[in-house]
Amino acid sequence: MGTAHVPRGRQKRRKRTVWQRLERNVPPRMISGLLVVAPLGITVFMITLVYVITAGIVARLIRPLLGPLPSYLVAAISVAVVLAMLYLIGLITTIVVGRRLIALGEAIIQRIPFVKTVYGGSKQVVEAFTLQGGLSALQSAVFVEFPRPGMRAIGFVTGRISTSDGEEYLKVFVPTTPNFTTGFFELVPPDQVMRSQLSVEDAAKMLMSGGFLAPDCLELTPATETLRGRRGDGDEEGEG
Repeated sequence: MGTAHVPRGRQKRRKRTVWQRLERNVPPRMISGLLVVAPLGITVFMITLVYVITAGIVARLIRPLLGPLPSYLVAAISVAVVLAMLYLIGLITTIVVGRRLIALGEAIIQRIPFVKTVYGGSKQVVEAFTLQGGLSALQSAVFVEFPRPGMRAIGFVTGRISTSDGEEYLKVFVPTTPNFTTGFFELVPPDQVMRSQLSVEDAAKMLMSGGFLAPDCLELTPATETLRGRRGDGDEEGEG
């Protein structure tokens, strides 16, 4: 029996079909894999970096004192030493004498050119993203018209400020993507700020993913309504 002959045109169509399937299926699969691997890689990189600049230095200092111990034991002891040092530093800051010593050290640093700029800027960034008074400095996720009218950008409300003429503004930090530790600081009138159902954590995920981790629908409400509600609650409590 002879073999069936497949016309060349049909063979070409099959090749095109296979290639089209590859073009359609491979890139989305690769992007999906990248979205899984990238956060893991960034996490491992950050942990390694923190270890190198903290416990890694301690490990090199204490290794001669520990003798011929396995590397993993030296690393574990180094991490324990760093954690103990952080605890002691935190304990010292709660003592009046410790606060004075830290203030003296900061005063000396503030007199050193260039160093004072780096230290002062980094301290302000850290303080902006730490918990103050039990509430996060990032109070809520909002949307503002940025970089021009008609376009919306995610911002984080960090507080309110009033001017001498009685006008009130919201302090809004508009971060960049995917590094949301840098961005723009703006004073925006409340009637130009739109609140959403997004939490601060969900908005941060949306920024870091470049919009991949975004809801299909956003429920936007004017920030002025929220401000009126808060004032009303405060008035009722005062009257009671």
